[in-house]
Amino acid sequence: MTSTTAEWYYSSKKRVNGPVVKKEDPYANLLQKCADGDQVAFSKLYSESSGQLLAVSMRLLRTKQAGEDALQDAYIKIWNKAGSFDSGKAAGMTWMTTIVRNRCLDILRAQKVRPQETDIEFEGLDFTDEALGPDDKSGLNIMTRRMLKCMDGLQDNQKKAILMAYYYGMTHEEIAAKLDSPLGTVKAWVRRGVVRLKECLE
Repeated sequence: MTSTTAEWYYSSKKRVNGPVVKKEDPYANLLQKCADGDQVAFSKLYSESSGQLLAVSMRLLRTKQAGEDALQDAYIKIWNKAGSFDSGKAAGMTWMTTIVRNRCLDILRAQKVRPQETDIEFEGLDFTDEALGPDDKSGLNIMTRRMLKCMDGLQDNQKKAILMAYYYGMTHEEIAAKLDSPLGTVKAWVRRGVVRLKECLE
């Protein structure tokens, strides 16, 4: 699984589609227009977001060519799946970043290569960034704020293990190697951490 923990958890619950687009999220507005088939909006979305998303892709795939190829595939999916975007679950950039990451992880799995970005201590992990200031946090939606607060309540190793599993798409074995911890311990961290998150979010 490669979605963010918040999106993974809420996707298991039935929700009514029809997001309310918030003015502070210009990507959400553009995605809604894309869902209606607005090609001008899609062009603007690409222009305004491709730089940041290419950086994400290149951090994972390590080369500009591979990053650009994956990004083009991701934008095709963004266009085709724009109607499934729900601003109540995630910000527009978070949703698009997840699609880009998923595409990159699919490529790496096909090549049997581990994501290179995991060597960087959660760089670019916006929704759980402890360095987020008041101005940054003010732009987060309600569910993301709740997730941020709940993540703060986890033990450090639980938090890292969950992020590696659900955000970076790492297996338990890979997490155990990365954290230099027994496999059983890592599984326990993930299992207990998810239980605590569920309790916190309900």
